Order: sequence, then C-alpha cells, then structure tokens
Amino acid sequence: MAGAGIGNPSGAVAVFDFGNPQIVGGRAKAVISGGVFCFGSGADNVVTAVISSFVTNDLQFAGNASGAQFNGINLYTVGSNDPMAVATNGVFILTANGAVTAAYPVKCDGNNSVANVGSTADSVALGNLAIGKALTSAASGGYCLVQLR
Repeated sequence: MAGAGIGNPSGAVAVFDFGNPQIVGGRAKAVISGGVFCFGSGADNVVTAVISSFVTNDLQFAGNASGAQFNGINLYTVGSNDPMAVATNGVFILTANGAVTAAYPVKCDGNNSVANVGSTADSVALGNLAIGKALTSAASGGYCLVQLR
C-alpha cells in the first residue's frame, strides 16, 4: 500500500494487462512503495554486449520518477536492494494532479500522479513526457484509468 501523498493510496492497481503483462525485474535503490512511479538508475557500464552476462541485479530502480525519467510503476512495496517488479505497460488506476481528460496524453508530474500533457512546452516534448493516455477523466485529486505505453 502506498503511503499518503505518493499517488494512489491503494498502491499499484492494475485493471488490464492485455493477457500479457510487461514487467521488468530489477533491484530497488531504496525503499519504494507499491504504486510509486519508478525510473532506471544505476552505475554506468554494468551491461555488456551479450545476454549471457546480464543478471537482474544489473538493473536498479529509484522511486518518485519525474518528467521524462518515468520507466514504469512499482507493483509492490520493497526494501532497499530488494528485488522488485516494474510494470511498463497496462491500464492502472492513477491519481490526477490537475484535471485529466479522457483520450488525452498524460505525463508523470513528479508526485506519483498524472496530469494532461497540454502546454506548448509539453507539446513540443510530447514524445519524451507522455507516459500513456487517459481512458477516463478526473478532477485534481481524483482517480483515472491510464493506459501506459
């Protein structure tokens, strides 16, 4: 369950995964609650050119993603250096920070919640900022269905 002020208080609430969940495993750099927006964060050059050398520990995630740093949503609460699962696709119930409009692209706003991509600056960076599309509308502080891309 996510703590107060960090997105959906129920944690990661997946509604649809299209029968084929897209989940990336890794390690947590710190304690991360379920439902927190995450981004890849680790040391340089831990991956080589061959798959046989890759291990899950090579991939580390940090919480409280912001802007273009978003990689996915942590599925359950984990401790520091614990294995974790990050959903990179699917439909989730997320908290709106500002009005969210159905069918509009949404961005990660740094508060483990989403907002419409809408300003001129955001529109220019749409490819980098949009984490998905809203399937339902919500007022600020409410909940909406978002399809991650």
